[in-house]
Amino acid sequence: MDHSGSLPTGTVSSLVARATGTSPLACYQCGRCAAGCPQNVAGEMDLSPTQILRLLQLEIAFATDPSQAASLQRRALGADTPWLCAGCQACSSRCPQGVDVAGVMDVLRQESLRRGLYSGSPQARSAMALHKTFMEGVLRRGRIHELTLVALYKLRTMNLFEDALLGPAMFLKGKLHLLPPAGHDTTAVRRAVESLKRRREEWHGPAAGEKGSG
Repeated sequence: MDHSGSLPTGTVSSLVARATGTSPLACYQCGRCAAGCPQNVAGEMDLSPTQILRLLQLEIAFATDPSQAASLQRRALGADTPWLCAGCQACSSRCPQGVDVAGVMDVLRQESLRRGLYSGSPQARSAMALHKTFMEGVLRRGRIHELTLVALYKLRTMNLFEDALLGPAMFLKGKLHLLPPAGHDTTAVRRAVESLKRRREEWHGPAAGEKGSG
């Protein structure tokens, strides 16, 4: 169901509602999403999932004040939280209002990249590097070669020796293979990615907000 019709056009909140089928206004700030989030711990997320939803609600409340609304948008889109989300769905499954909180994080990640407002923190950059490296591997071979994934990720982030001691242990347990598996036809995967890209553009609709260079 598209809940965006009742929300101010051009807001990130209306985009979230159109993409996820649930409105941020449905959240009544019970905090169950934040309480169940394994990443919502000290030193990780800068804002809890509950606080992210509150920013989207405030964006709606200040929709008639473009400057204030834009400030709230930037804070939500520039947070580390969407990038640190593990996509475990604990938040969405615990929400008594049925808000797709994990879906909200998906939309915020994509929109922050599109607008060039993503967080520049080391944590967020590392998460983006992992996303990019993983997708490149899937599109290239259809399957992930763990050793190649780790090597390319380390080169992208330059965290060359972080967790280095885990490598030998993973290799001895058969979790890291020297040779990559046989490649697979990636046509279906590429079609799925293109379909998702088209769907993302449909989220914005004719009355979408600003277009960024993202």
